[in-house]
Amino acid sequence: MNESTAAFDEFGHPEQSVEEVRRGFFSRCVRAALLGISSAALGLALLSATFIVALHTFRVFGGHQPDFLWTVKSAIPLMAIGISYATLILTVPRTIAQRFLGFLVGVAFILWGAEQFLHEQGWISFIDDVVVFLFVLDLSIVIRGNLARSLTERRLRNAAFPVIKTIESFNFATQPSLEESRVRGLLDGKYIERRENVVIVGNPKTGKTHLARSLGYAACLQGKRVWFTTASKLAAELMEHYARSSQRRFLRRLDRTDLLILDEIGYVHFTELEAQLLFGVISGGYERMSFIVTTTVPLEKWAELFGNERLAEGVVSRLTDRAHILEATGEPYRKSPVHDVVSPRFQAC
Repeated sequence: MNESTAAFDEFGHPEQSVEEVRRGFFSRCVRAALLGISSAALGLALLSATFIVALHTFRVFGGHQPDFLWTVKSAIPLMAIGISYATLILTVPRTIAQRFLGFLVGVAFILWGAEQFLHEQGWISFIDDVVVFLFVLDLSIVIRGNLARSLTERRLRNAAFPVIKTIESFNFATQPSLEESRVRGLLDGKYIERRENVVIVGNPKTGKTHLARSLGYAACLQGKRVWFTTASKLAAELMEHYARSSQRRFLRRLDRTDLLILDEIGYVHFTELEAQLLFGVISGGYERMSFIVTTTVPLEKWAELFGNERLAEGVVSRLTDRAHILEATGEPYRKSPVHDVVSPRFQAC
């Protein structure tokens, strides 16, 4: 629920029960109270920290310190900032895990300050160990998250997507032939683990490439090695490596790929050698990797693209064996009413 509209829910939804309205009112009161505590604690932390710095500055440059201030310690700003952060983290939009970790950081500061009022060395050492543990736990999760993010970014670069697309920006209303639940069911990537393929057939401008990139993006987030290319570009690269006798090195990259996305099959016809090289890629990857193929040409007419009916049948049979075939038969996006088009937005998965 959008926070900017949450305060008006009891007026905007007359069908809500009294209990729901009361729950919403109670949660807003709790949130307001926590924010108030956080703000007050933050002010105390800043004032006390400033006072302590000024006090020590006076002692260094003034040569002495008033006797009645000798008990002032850094415990107050430490505990205050811990309370401020711990209460604030409970109010901001975060996952349960993120809130829990943030709360632990706040508790660590509170304990760090509280130990200054203790005199027994055993308790002081114990609290020190707890504080160290909380900081190590929090930083470990932060570091692990950043490492995972770096790996995901590298997988996305290696996938060579011209533009990142997500399923959230796909307008299913323009393609009623595509069952949204079925498409979203593929986002979990299980079909890749089962070495299944996805074949998307439809007219130009019906969102086939968008779907293919969305599925590829989701696979990258799941740790899969993805490669996106057009059929014509792959054919050209295969021809180039064939001419240089470096085809084996090029195919090793394919061997390390979990999902190969071949876009725009049908826009160009293949020469005999190109068709044979493409067949070699698809045949070599059969039951070893997954393919996502987008095409404007019905599968039964692929013989025209490959110039060889037997070769085309071999390609189609391997791609459609244990495949998910999606058909986009709706109107092209450019002919859709403006209000039906969902504005694309980038989302990290």
